[in-house]
Amino acid sequence: MIAVLTGDLVDSTNMSRQDYQLAIRLMEHYIQVCQKRFNTRGEIYRGDAIQLIFSQPQYAMRVAIELKSLLISAPDATKPIGITLSVGLGDQLIEGSTPSVSQGSAFTLSGRGLDITSSGHMSLHHEGSDFYDALVLATQFLDHLLCSHTKIQANVLYHYLLADYPTHSQLATALGTSQQNVTKHLTRMGAELVKQYLTLYEAKVNN
Repeated sequence: MIAVLTGDLVDSTNMSRQDYQLAIRLMEHYIQVCQKRFNTRGEIYRGDAIQLIFSQPQYAMRVAIELKSLLISAPDATKPIGITLSVGLGDQLIEGSTPSVSQGSAFTLSGRGLDITSSGHMSLHHEGSDFYDALVLATQFLDHLLCSHTKIQANVLYHYLLADYPTHSQLATALGTSQQNVTKHLTRMGAELVKQYLTLYEAKVNN
């Protein structure tokens, strides 16, 4: 089993030139980060869409959360940058030179899933057992939580996940703020619930 993450910028045709270029730069850089961390393959295609292939499917949802948080919290954007995301869990039948020309159920599930996912939201799609139905439901709750995050909270969550759950003191040092502020933001955003979700997802999808 592999995972495919497909994403599409929200209302990209109406974004300012500055915000659009910023979003593309952030996504291009994040693809490189994922290649080093998780050995993924990815690309920007169609001008405003992103696709990543995970041979280690347990990391796909972590990347989805990080990418969503990274774009929302972009400091130089004139307004929060939204992205619609869909993760597909399945097979890869044909490996193309780029993700967009590869084939398999994971690609089909991710692509079709994106088409039916509400703008700015994220979803999970699979062809597995009943347990994965429970993960789909848990992902819907996660999505609801993430959509309530402020720009500052999204920034804190992004760095919290990127550093793999550092202590509040370590995160405060990295962000140049106080431990009290970090603790306040993590508590209000439900960071512990996000961590528990990812712990469950990564353990079960890895089996």
